[in-house]
Amino acid sequence: MSENPWFCPPRYYHWYRFGPGELAFLSELRKCTAFWIIPETHSEVLRNEDEAALVAVAQVSDPESGTGLATFGVHMAGPTVRGDLVSGHSYAMYYLPDEPTSLAMEATGNSRVLAEAAAAWFEAVLQKPVVRYEWDHDGQVYARLYEFADTGQGLVEMYNRNLAPHEVTESLLTYNHEANRSWVDVGELGRFVDPTRTVQVWGRPLA
Repeated sequence: MSENPWFCPPRYYHWYRFGPGELAFLSELRKCTAFWIIPETHSEVLRNEDEAALVAVAQVSDPESGTGLATFGVHMAGPTVRGDLVSGHSYAMYYLPDEPTSLAMEATGNSRVLAEAAAAWFEAVLQKPVVRYEWDHDGQVYARLYEFADTGQGLVEMYNRNLAPHEVTESLLTYNHEANRSWVDVGELGRFVDPTRTVQVWGRPLA
């Protein structure tokens, strides 16, 4: 059996000065993930420079383009673990949002309980289906949108005004008249024109 690729301890883990409780949590987390059958993706363990928590993250990307789509992370501190979509920053630091999203989780207990809760949460969110919508004009993609297919939550978007039909851009800007007039919300594009193609790029198969 190949070595478990999930949440490997950092090569220079002593830099982070993980305590016994943190190391126990990490060991239990890896035990929980050893027999996962979900597609492997990038994961890592670290500590944010300005926080006491151990941080474990896993990232989802579009296998075709390599576009990063979402980073899920847990912060383990003392008897508590909290998880959510996290924002990535320079120097590999990942922070939980100020306001928890609908994906947030929290558990308390010993290292084993925390690891089991974190592993179950990771396994669930890493299987959420992600779809990519694309809009073409004159044979070129001018807009792209990734979202969770089960909730419609947008993840990553792209819009190229130079390639888009002028009337489509004007419609979108008019719709967003109360927002920044220079910003195009691709999530609203479907109101005006159907996507050229829809492709599932990640997660459990759609029914």
